[in-house]
Amino acid sequence: MPFNITFIMFVQIYICGGYTGEEFLFTAEVYNKDTDQWSMIAPMLSRRSGVGVIAYGDLVYAVGGSDGVTRLHSAEAYNPANNSWTEIASMFSPRTNFGIEVLEDLLYVTGGFNGFRTTFEAEYYDRKTNEWYGVHNMNIHRSALDCCILPGLPNIRDYAASRDTFYREGVRRALSDSSL
Repeated sequence: MPFNITFIMFVQIYICGGYTGEEFLFTAEVYNKDTDQWSMIAPMLSRRSGVGVIAYGDLVYAVGGSDGVTRLHSAEAYNPANNSWTEIASMFSPRTNFGIEVLEDLLYVTGGFNGFRTTFEAEYYDRKTNEWYGVHNMNIHRSALDCCILPGLPNIRDYAASRDTFYREGVRRALSDSSL
């Protein structure tokens, strides 16, 4: 069964890279809802599985992943207008299976697996400068995560419990459910 990363851009869904169970892929496809058709688009510059894919501006970005040999810190951008991929600046840290999101016109990546361990590192990309910048690390090492933007919340920290709160509540629940 193939594993693919998808992202919806306007009325189209982009599928980039993935893994067939035997091969790490650099192929990409687009689904057009209006025509109910899948079409191959230009292949990515690198094979990528566990890649982060997101629309940012008028491009589709494929970030990180694994080529089957190593975790990647490279990234590339697809331009639907001319059906081509362009290499962009590389992240500081190689990673697969990480969160990716755009906030206030900056592309953020969070967590993931760097080939040796799950990471709590985060960084962001600014398309205006074609550079990556460091972000304060998360509190918990995370891999195989997703993230999302909640519009209208002035400060997410006001709505999220701390790691220690989750731990304490988990211990309380475990003790109360115990047959001891």
